[in-house]
Amino acid sequence: MGKSFLKKRPALNEEMSLQITSMADIFIIVLVFLLKGYSTGAISVAPSAGLSLPKAVTQDASVEALKVEITETGVQVEGQHVAKLEQFRFEKADLQSSGTSTTLGQAISRQREKQLLIAKSNTDVKVDSKILILADQRAPYSTIKTVLASAAVNGYTDFKLAVVKGD
Repeated sequence: MGKSFLKKRPALNEEMSLQITSMADIFIIVLVFLLKGYSTGAISVAPSAGLSLPKAVTQDASVEALKVEITETGVQVEGQHVAKLEQFRFEKADLQSSGTSTTLGQAISRQREKQLLIAKSNTDVKVDSKILILADQRAPYSTIKTVLASAAVNGYTDFKLAVVKGD
């Protein structure tokens, strides 16, 4: 009973040094994290030559999404030409009774399959239903409607139309 289990603390060194290297590492990690999360709201898109986007005033911030471009001579999905147009019109043989395009639907379906495969192998990636339409201002509504219907059939239901920011 006479023994005490308390140990004597070692004497503190009066001269303490600040570990600057560790703190610098922490600040760099925080800086990288903040920069990665920073978004300006505008997207960088490069429309094809001859494509004239409409002008509009918008309040929404832009988002990254599957890009579909409608020009006078064709439709591109993520920069790849997938469907031929003649004066902004789909060929009659390409149109289905449901109002969708066969070739465009197949191309969008391939993009969806890629997205599903990536999401399956990487749990941080979620399947996205967003699609960004870059349509020439001269494109008729019927063509844009066909593109939207083809996208909706393949699960892309959240669409945005790209415009040039007006004054």
